[in-house]
This record gives sequence, structure tokens and C-alpha cells, in this order.
Amino acid sequence: MLLSAVRYGRIPREIVFAVAKGMYGRSRRCFKLARLRVMKELDHKYFLRHRAPRDMRTMWITRINPAAREHGLVYSRFTSGLHRGNIHLDRKTLCALAETEPVTFKVLVDEAKRIMYPKRPGTDRDLTHF
Repeated sequence: MLLSAVRYGRIPREIVFAVAKGMYGRSRRCFKLARLRVMKELDHKYFLRHRAPRDMRTMWITRINPAAREHGLVYSRFTSGLHRGNIHLDRKTLCALAETEPVTFKVLVDEAKRIMYPKRPGTDRDLTHF
């Protein structure tokens, strides 16, 4: 279980019974049992509140990655290229662009590619004589 402020504070009796209102059995009526159940429930809600943004970030990344791979660039290189190019877009915006604006997203991928894989002078050989 995670540690939260609820675990270390004393909750007033009225609040304990207000939170325990819909619970089954003696944990709704008996203060000692209700306090334990309420503390566990509040701790669980605290954990879920802090897990939600993490889950959203994971969802955005899992949607951006295949969209970037369609254009030949993996997610880590894509974000690194955007960061190096001073293109500051958050994951939520990138996810929305990948889903609704594929042309705009391709422009971003091409820009990240240009920054991550610069053309070196002398590597382009002229093969017109052959």
C-alpha cells in the first residue's frame, strides 16, 4: 500500500461514518472497523488519483509510437528529434495530431528525422557517369 497523509492523521468520527455510509456489515456501524475500512478506501482513492495521469501518458505514448513508426522513426528518436529542434509539443497534442492530422504529424516526423539523421557532406555520390 502507498503511504498517504490519510494514514497518519486522525479522521473525525463524523467523516469516518460519512465515508463508510455505503459499506456492508459492521464496518458501516462499528467505529473501529469503519475507521480501518475508510482509511484503506481513502488510501486506495489517493493511489488511483495519482495513477490516472500515468495511465494517460502511457496511452498517449502507445498511440504516438506506431504513428511515428509508419514514417520510419521510433518513438524515442522522434521525441529526441523534436526536443533537439526546439519543437515543444506535449504527448497529448502529439497523440491528437497522430490521430486527426496525419499530414501535420508526418511533417513533424520528417523534421525529427532531419535533425536526428543529418546529411553528411560527401556521402551523396554522383552515379550519373555509370
